[in-house]
Amino acid sequence: MRLVTGVLFALALLVSWYVGRTVPATWTVESVALHVHQDEEGKDYFTYKGKPLYLENPVPFQEAQLNPERIHEYNQAGIGPPVQKEFAFKTETRNGEEEKLYYQLTAQRHWRFWSLLPAAVAVLLCWITREPVTALFGGIVSGAFLLGKFDLTEMVLVENLASKDAAGILILYLWMLGGLLGIWSRTGAAQAFADLMTEKFVQGPKTAKLVAWFLGIIFFQGGTVSTVLVGTTVKPLADKERIAHEELAYIVDSTASPIASQLAFNAWPGYVQAFIFVAGVPWLATESDRIAFFFKSVPFCFYAIFAVFFTFLLSIDRSPFLGKKMKAAIKRARETGELDAPDAEPLAAKELQLSHVPEGY
Repeated sequence: MRLVTGVLFALALLVSWYVGRTVPATWTVESVALHVHQDEEGKDYFTYKGKPLYLENPVPFQEAQLNPERIHEYNQAGIGPPVQKEFAFKTETRNGEEEKLYYQLTAQRHWRFWSLLPAAVAVLLCWITREPVTALFGGIVSGAFLLGKFDLTEMVLVENLASKDAAGILILYLWMLGGLLGIWSRTGAAQAFADLMTEKFVQGPKTAKLVAWFLGIIFFQGGTVSTVLVGTTVKPLADKERIAHEELAYIVDSTASPIASQLAFNAWPGYVQAFIFVAGVPWLATESDRIAFFFKSVPFCFYAIFAVFFTFLLSIDRSPFLGKKMKAAIKRARETGELDAPDAEPLAAKELQLSHVPEGY
């Protein structure tokens, strides 16, 4: 198995390096409409994250280096644009008066279907090794080679982990949220919730799974937050009712992210809109247009709809499609009380899997 993994990893790096060196990137432009103000000196600026940013040398849209027509020319010539970001304006007549509309143009590149290579490497490595951390690292290395960034420490890890966004994620999710849920688990809050639900509602595995599914619906703020909150909360309850960890993980995780995209009153629209920009399509030109398009497309997100629906069917033991391994896991947990497979290696710390609550809590 290690030999197969090593060969696959080496082959993926070789293909990534070859594609990055020989396949020309396809360039697109993201256009964001700006709400521009003027300061006391008459300088134009817009507000970003609560701070004023001044427009640097805005040019007419048709003369911009990053307008769609020139980007098409760059792609035809197999070269990249001379600038990565610039400000442009259009002059329109509204109610008999001329008005300037300002835009921030940002160049972005992709390698067409080869852009899926890092994700494919991560999925294949995860499928073979059953180690998600190793698989994700393999995807990162593949993506770095595709971009031509061979110094992983300076050009990839430090550059991304030393940013404000990464620091916010580490502080909010890893330290604050993780620490809170760890305290919640060790002081008996999750166990108290399990006892309360057992007394008032839960009468067996089916109702316990329904509690997990319903909590996944309620916590629709985001896939990560929902998964962590619901998983920590319902685990003692599910363990008491002999629900296999494979089954619980599927219900929690396949409800969290899909419902966050369906009840999208969170950061999901802002995240997704960046991926649906299409150069030359006027009704997807601005961020507000793409967000509006996202909300209109919600009824057609069939994966999210069916994912939530099938986790509900599994919760009531009516799932029409259930693999052999999942059936074996359910049977093992119900009959023997073994919630993990014999060869399973849980990523969570062992002390967090125990329910030894100190006396008095």
